[in-house]
Amino acid sequence: MHFHLDSLWHAEEGAMEFALTNCGDTPVANPRLVYATLTRCLRPSRCTGARLIRRQANFHEYASDAGFVLQPGETWRFTEFNLTRPALHSNEGPKSAGVLLEDGTLVPAFAGDLQASAAIADTNASQNAALTCGVLPEPQQTAITEWCATAPVHLALRTDDVAVMQSVSQVADLTRRLHPLAPTPFVLIAKDDVPQLTVEADQTLGEDAYRIAWQDGKTTLQHGAGQGLLYGLITLAQVLTNAHAEPARYGVPRSGQIEDAPRHGWRGAHLDVSRQFYPLDQVLRYVDILAWHKMNRFHWHLTDDEGWRLEIKAYPQLTETAAHTGMDLPVLPQLGPDMTGQGGYYTQDEARQVVKHAARLGVEVMPEIDVPGHCACVLGALPDLVDQEEPESYWSVQGFGNNALNPAIEGSYTFAETVLAEVCEIFPFEVVHVGGDEVAEGAWMQSPKAQAMMRETGLKDTPELQAYFLRHIQNFLIGLGRKLGGWEEVAHGGGLDPAHSLLFAWTTIEKTAELAQEGYDVVSTPGQAYYLDMALSDAWYAPGASWAGFTPLDKTYAFEADNGDAALIGRLKGVQACVWSEHLTTMARRNHMIFPRLSAIAEAGWSTAENKDYDRFTALADLMPRL
Repeated sequence: MHFHLDSLWHAEEGAMEFALTNCGDTPVANPRLVYATLTRCLRPSRCTGARLIRRQANFHEYASDAGFVLQPGETWRFTEFNLTRPALHSNEGPKSAGVLLEDGTLVPAFAGDLQASAAIADTNASQNAALTCGVLPEPQQTAITEWCATAPVHLALRTDDVAVMQSVSQVADLTRRLHPLAPTPFVLIAKDDVPQLTVEADQTLGEDAYRIAWQDGKTTLQHGAGQGLLYGLITLAQVLTNAHAEPARYGVPRSGQIEDAPRHGWRGAHLDVSRQFYPLDQVLRYVDILAWHKMNRFHWHLTDDEGWRLEIKAYPQLTETAAHTGMDLPVLPQLGPDMTGQGGYYTQDEARQVVKHAARLGVEVMPEIDVPGHCACVLGALPDLVDQEEPESYWSVQGFGNNALNPAIEGSYTFAETVLAEVCEIFPFEVVHVGGDEVAEGAWMQSPKAQAMMRETGLKDTPELQAYFLRHIQNFLIGLGRKLGGWEEVAHGGGLDPAHSLLFAWTTIEKTAELAQEGYDVVSTPGQAYYLDMALSDAWYAPGASWAGFTPLDKTYAFEADNGDAALIGRLKGVQACVWSEHLTTMARRNHMIFPRLSAIAEAGWSTAENKDYDRFTALADLMPRL
């Protein structure tokens, strides 16, 4: 169920009108609206269209007429005339709202701004040539001939399509979460002085393409059958929000057109929640930020040496032990903000919440469960997966000894299959990332079990053992209808079936083309440009890593994954930002390191190279949301 509440102030009558729209697909009998507002009703209530049930301080509950059914796409409207005082600001309408169903269930409703009693936007034409549309990523084509003299505050949707209503309400809600000081960009019910928004499907447009036309202040959004509607609405929300924030620089068109479609199919952003645990609300906000940038893939790095972050019902040890570091635990305190250690994980229900939240915003979630390497916390919690006769004989680049699942132990396969089966029940995305990176040279070479396996199979070294293990995992995922995603090292030691693989090139800029030449589909995420844990400069006090050099904003912005190499044709699936968290110990550092470089990568994923302009980008990037 999805409900959208608009409220309108009628100054001449001192009355407040409420308009609750059912944006879901289920009729609701005898709904009750509950909301909280400082503009309170007085007793006795003087209301038309509803009756007051109770009021305590700022809490109000109104009931519909007996037998009333709020059908999908329809609106229940009522007006309260007996109020404590006049409303003087847009925030004096409902701050929050919900619908009480007949069984007592409370369903939250999005509550938009209180609309003013008179128009506050002059939509007469302006020839201000200095104005631009404040849209990031930059659209493919923009041609504006006139601007509104004063930017309108809202657009009022005109449609009877419930799915469109829901999308418009969701983008209004997204805007409110990311820009709480800006007016709500869309209303479903409005007065005649609010400019109209008309939405039309257009089968001639690509799936994720859209076209926005402004004519005499009226707005028409045409969209393809995929995410074109969502992307067009986000563009309109950005236009209105940024014109409100900087009216001297950004405007709302009166006449003109935007035609737009994404450059790459994969526009991703990764988040490492193992080295630092991000609470659920921060993960949801990260997804919101990706959606605002029209990014469509969230690569959720859920496990690593330092911590296991996903509930697996078959292995409670993973959340009881492997999700924590501490002085008396298998993994000692590592890179947290203090030496007491840290811990945390997401329940399966919370993970499903992220998936559902992201899906509403056009973002698909790719989970990463890192095997066979980066498993120090796993092996500490599940000692049966260790060859007890193997001495500590190899160390990862991060310094963990004997941290990789042993391909010669049958339990390694049982563990990986059991975990991945539960993961696939939570995450519907077609690709499951299994890591496959940074297994130390010489791993397992002093394991008696591994030595025996090598004699039996003819496998010669660590890369071939890893490839043997990952081929088994790939076949298991194929049986579940999934592709295997992995870092570039998955191609080592004989590699995997490219037809069922998606690899992520990270060590060098050249690696993307090399993997493509080997027949792999590939996403470009080189450390030298797209790793957002890299320091922004070589200054001593500039936080961040440096193994790939330092990466100032202009370097990230200028990088082009498509360098014209013929091998990339059809194989380069897109680009991705990677947020590794070793150095991101505070929110201030997260925001400093991630932004605005994330915005630069979003533009590289969406906009053509010839449309990129660094000065335009830097001015607009300052208005993009942060964590």
